[in-house]
Amino acid sequence: PSNPGRFRPTIIPLVRYYGCMPCRDYLAQLEAARPRIEAMGYTVVGVGGAADYQARALMAHGIGFDLVLDPEHQLYEALSVGRFPWWKMLMPGTWRRYLRAARGARQGKITGHPLQSPGLAVLDADLRSLFVHRGETLGDYPTIEVLLEVLDRSTSGGMSGGTAGGRS
Repeated sequence: PSNPGRFRPTIIPLVRYYGCMPCRDYLAQLEAARPRIEAMGYTVVGVGGAADYQARALMAHGIGFDLVLDPEHQLYEALSVGRFPWWKMLMPGTWRRYLRAARGARQGKITGHPLQSPGLAVLDADLRSLFVHRGETLGDYPTIEVLLEVLDRSTSGGMSGGTAGGRS
């Protein structure tokens, strides 16, 4: 059933935990792109597994969209965003992303499972997934440019629901 006017199309970054440095950096990138995202008709709502105090601190210091908790990881499970193997923490790409994030964010207290994968989902107004990215290691999010291309394709009618793009 359709929900006209009830929901807005939504971008949902799924963070490993709100203290995760690459996750904080990605949330800041989304905040910087939020005017363009909202001009395309989308809203942003971040989801993390724990630590409401970290979410509140991020919102008080520059993140202008809602950050909510999913302590049971129900949305993560529904979108098949699981955990990555420990050895992926040793991969050069993981460290590149971590060091790149260090320029704009600081590491917070680990409040979730350290091997939780990050992810990103784009849902339409009927809560159907238009795009799901399942990160393979920390900091593995689609670039803002890729995200904007996905949004542009979905608003111009190039996507019609289901899962497009991302990793399985």
